[in-house]
Amino acid sequence: MSNNTVSETIRYKTLSLFAEHFGISPARVNVTLDDSCIMIGAERFLQPLVESMILEESHGALQSMRELMVGYLMPELCRFVQDDCGMKIESQGYDWNDQDLSCLIFMVLHEPAFLRENIPYPEQNKIHRHIASLTYDMQRFPEKIYSFWIEQRLLVIVRDGTMTSVEKALIEDCHSEILRVSKRRVEKARFCEEPPFDGIVNRGIKGVYLDWVFPDDRSLLVYVFGSVQKMAP
Repeated sequence: MSNNTVSETIRYKTLSLFAEHFGISPARVNVTLDDSCIMIGAERFLQPLVESMILEESHGALQSMRELMVGYLMPELCRFVQDDCGMKIESQGYDWNDQDLSCLIFMVLHEPAFLRENIPYPEQNKIHRHIASLTYDMQRFPEKIYSFWIEQRLLVIVRDGTMTSVEKALIEDCHSEILRVSKRRVEKARFCEEPPFDGIVNRGIKGVYLDWVFPDDRSLLVYVFGSVQKMAP
């Protein structure tokens, strides 16, 4: 199947899974993929309830509800991608953006292309240095950073080897979810406040999404951009 056919098949399956299990589908689902990963963006579902929780600052309940919903769907969605679409998945994760009530699901493919070949883009090294510096402020320098664009709308940044001994010990002691919540709160705030572009990308950032594959000591950071901004005459 072509990428467009696969994208549409996954999009339809995502919508149907939400409807089947929760009685309502996201207002919009976008699926973007390449030889490295699949990105599934779901926007605005359970909107009145979620907006009420945000207004009431019930972030604990909001987080628990979203984790349960997506966590419940992930195994079936991954099985569908592998069995029906023929795409072998190596790891997966997801994150949320409260501002537009969106979720981004990451699926990293087996033997992803970014490990085999680096495709340079303007100011890639500058972006990597900025990401490495921010990461060091919070934990340690990454052993390796990869990054690549998907359809000029998503910049995916992969960091390997950032975990400290204390973090590894917490995971060994079965505290990975507590660690995930704390790391997301601290790291995501920094990456949102100090994006690594400094005028390099002439587009507004729509969302920042972050998750970890703890067994591989790997994290995925995704910047989602809006349309190209026209320069003033």
